[in-house]
Amino acid sequence: MTKKINNLIAEISNILGISATGRMILNSLVKTKKKLSVSEITAKIERSERSVRAQLKNLTGLGLVKREIIITKKGRLAYQYFVPRVEGLVKSVKKEMARRLRSLETDMKGLRER
Repeated sequence: MTKKINNLIAEISNILGISATGRMILNSLVKTKKKLSVSEITAKIERSERSVRAQLKNLTGLGLVKREIIITKKGRLAYQYFVPRVEGLVKSVKKEMARRLRSLETDMKGLRER
């Protein structure tokens, strides 16, 4: 099962141009099956916090990763990130590809009108 998930994430990363750090984040979230904070993700994949935050922004924008607000023990607001369902990854890829195709078609119409 792990090999299939790794292959799925690798294929999604190739299709959408997700970086190696983004791929590591996806793998980590899928394998742990838990909601993780930025610091937990940073510790697991051994990448800088800045890099992790940038990739999480990208992954949430693509709909591959979700986030929820929590209140820390010190009373501060923070986010926890998770992949709701592995099956949802493919759905998110389809949605993003459809969006990109619509954008491409719009660009092509603009070229024809010139």
